[in-house]
Parts: sequence; C-alpha cells; structure tokens
Amino acid sequence: MAKVKCELCGELVDSIQLHLSSAHKAEDVTLPEYQERFPEAPLFSDEAIALIRRKEGERRVAMSTQANVVTLSTAPTTEMLHERFGLGNIRSAMSSSGNGIPIQVMGSHDFEDMIPERDSNYVIIVDLLKDIMMGIELNIPVYVWGHAGTGKTTIINQIAHYTRRPVMRVQHTANMTESDVTGQWKVVNGETIFEPGPLALAMKHGWLYLADEYDFAYPSVLSVYQPVLEGQPLLIKEADAANRLVRPHQNFRFVATGNTNGSGDEHGLYSGTNIQNAANYSRFGITKEVRYMDQEPEVLMVRQQAKVLEEDAQELVKWANKIRTQFEGGEISSTVGPRELIHAAKIGALRDDFRLGIELAITNRWTPIDRESANSLAQRHF
Repeated sequence: MAKVKCELCGELVDSIQLHLSSAHKAEDVTLPEYQERFPEAPLFSDEAIALIRRKEGERRVAMSTQANVVTLSTAPTTEMLHERFGLGNIRSAMSSSGNGIPIQVMGSHDFEDMIPERDSNYVIIVDLLKDIMMGIELNIPVYVWGHAGTGKTTIINQIAHYTRRPVMRVQHTANMTESDVTGQWKVVNGETIFEPGPLALAMKHGWLYLADEYDFAYPSVLSVYQPVLEGQPLLIKEADAANRLVRPHQNFRFVATGNTNGSGDEHGLYSGTNIQNAANYSRFGITKEVRYMDQEPEVLMVRQQAKVLEEDAQELVKWANKIRTQFEGGEISSTVGPRELIHAAKIGALRDDFRLGIELAITNRWTPIDRESANSLAQRHF
C-alpha cells in the first residue's frame, strides 16, 4: 500500500506522528506544528489507516460484548413444574415419588423481547415436557425429532416462555455455512468488524439456542457444534481477539429439532434431510421422538384452535388417525399432522363442509391414489 511522504525530509513512512518522534526528535517538531505548516499533507499510509480501523472495530465489539452480557435484575426462582405450567396436581406432572418437580425460572433480564409469547391454545404433552425440561435443568443438549406439525418447535418455545428464557432460533438449510453459525467479518459504516453469529451470541448472553431443522444441514457444517454440545468453549479461528474464544454462559442451553433421527428419511416425505454423522448426534444427551398426540388431547387442540364443535373435532381426529395407521402400514404414502388438521377444521367450519376442508388443506397435494383413498374415508366420516 502507498506510504506518505514526510514534508520535512522526504522519507516515505506509514505514520507521520511516529516518524516525527523518532527521525525529528532533536528538532522537537510536534504533530500540530507539522499540520500547521503542511495542512494538506496526509498523516497515515493506507496500511496504517486500515490497521487503525481494524483496531477501532475490535475495541467497539469488545465494548459491545461487555455491555450486552445478560444481567439479571432479579435472581432466578425455583418453582414447581406443574404449578408453573398450569397443569394442576395431575400424577403425570409429578416425580416418580409423587412430589413436585422443581425447575428454574429466570428473573428479569436484558432480553425480555426475546422470550416467546404464550400460546394459550397449545395443549402440553406432559411426558414430552418433562423430558425436555430435564435436559434444560441439567444442561444436557436435547434433540427432538418427528413428523412435521407435531409441535416440536412449539413445545420448546412454550418452555422458554414459562421459564422466561430468551430464544435464538436458527433455521438450518443446505446452503448454511459455518460462518452463518459462528460469525463473519463485515463492513459496517466503512469499518471492517467481526460480527458474532447466532451461536456465539447465544453462548455469550445465556440464551436458549434452538437449532431448527437440524437434519437439513450438511454434516460438515454441523461439526462446528460438537465442542459446544460437549460443554466446551467455541473457538472461532477467523475472529478478532475479542470474539475468538467464546465460553458458554451458565444459562446457555442447546436444543435441536428435526424430522429424522439423523439416520435418513425412511418415509420419503422429507426431501432435503441428510444422513448425519453419528458422532455428532451421539453428543445429544437426550433424544426424544415426538409422535402424534393421543386422541383426547388432539381433539382438545383442534377444538380450541379451530373453534369447532367437539363432535366435529372428534371425527376429524378419527379420520386422521386412520390415515396415520394406513401410512405406518405402508398402505398409503402420505400422513396427516396436527397443523394440517387444524387448517382443515378451520376451512370446514367456515364453509360448513369438512370434506372440503380436508381436500383443500391436505389431500389435494397427495398422489391421485392416496387422495382417492383419503377422500373416500372422509366421506364416511362426514
């Protein structure tokens, strides 16, 4: 890069200020005096300017990092799971000895806007809740997998709501790179600074990191998570000094979701998922398959969210369960998730035709054979 010329001696240097203090020390020429005598003369070379900007960027990031660390204005509290989630004194919400299960609820903190909102229509599956909460309480990475629409992401967001944990949700895709997770250099207001990625931010600030659609990413990218899943710091080799080593905050938690358990899509429904590295998945301390709900809670959910009569919700769920049985038996190649069933119920209630709701929300995108079989079954129910 081009150096600047000292107007006193003609030497080419990077910094006039440093040059004056060494080469012209005997003359006792100060920088203000030099600027007064040569007002148009440049003071720094291009390389020196780039270095100054880089150092200033690192300083600002370091100051920002220190300022944004989660501070609890009130201490976490210990509450009973069944009370906090409004489950009542039901046996399934208690421990094996019949006592309440203590959980930590975060106090007030700097990231209130990152706490998910409560879904008043969501029906909590208690056993699933207890398994995921066990991982969060013990700081064990959790992987939740199952068919689309079974509420995998919703249950995690509701747990975060009730325990007051900020959530950083990251959608994984085939185009994802390591830098999308850890961070990258960017030019901001003419300055080059390192911008920490979502994982680095979640670890620094003590957020719950929700790695959604985990099995859509390539194993080579997911390997960046392995030390973090072991509870180790995250090393970002490309980062500046302030962000190179990220140690996990005591409140940091890692939960991932997917449509498969990492061994591939056995049903052929989830194009884009990848067979994953078993070593990566072995680092999840808890793996939980989310199956379709039992009939009673699913009827309640459909009735609450679609605002339909109980007898209509009953018939919709019975139809869906028959489709699921046929799917598991290999009789048809498509299945029905609760999300789709709610859409069908809403359309059916609005048009007073639940068969139409099923067609528009579900079966119209199936193969002709599956569609004919499912619509024929719906005709017998409605």
